[in-house]
Amino acid sequence: MRTLFFILCFFFLLNLHGQKLVKKAFVNSRTESIQIDSQYCYLVNLGTAKTNEVRVEADIEGEYSKDLLITIEDKGTTVLISAGFQPNFINPNDKLSAHKVISIRLNIILPEDRNVFVYGTNSNILVEGRYKSLKVKLSDGRCTLDNVLGKVGVTTQKGDILLTAEKGNIITESAYGKVEKETIPQGQNQYVLKSIEGNIHLKKTK
Repeated sequence: MRTLFFILCFFFLLNLHGQKLVKKAFVNSRTESIQIDSQYCYLVNLGTAKTNEVRVEADIEGEYSKDLLITIEDKGTTVLISAGFQPNFINPNDKLSAHKVISIRLNIILPEDRNVFVYGTNSNILVEGRYKSLKVKLSDGRCTLDNVLGKVGVTTQKGDILLTAEKGNIITESAYGKVEKETIPQGQNQYVLKSIEGNIHLKKTK
């Protein structure tokens, strides 16, 4: 596994409130999918643009902010984006403390029409843009889809799913939550939204 050597920008802005990192990397033609690990993130804003590069901006706060690391890695035909710790970080082995001090927000811009997979636990995911396919898998986190174009699948354990769309083919299923629907006309985009305990809200674009 090698880190993409074409990282164009990597800098830190330090202040009393935390740390900001920005990374950019070209995505080559052999890349088939992009995966985003949001394990340590409380919020991920995800969008697309007509570009051939990935741009990741992270706002990091907390006692251990200097030990946190944003990586963009090339794993064969997959690009992996994640937030983690520096290799020399020593875990204080205090789950309550770790939960308290880690606070990462990611803003990610990806090339359009790519296969994208986002996975996490308590992360809140806000998505815009155009994708070949988009899959989101969360536990307690909420997923908000704002006029996302493409083939979309979202699965949560307890987190709510909110979809705003002009039109599309929509399948919803919540075992123990509620499904609230506005009438959305049929269209080319596909949305499969499933939750165990979370609520699903469908809203037509005004």
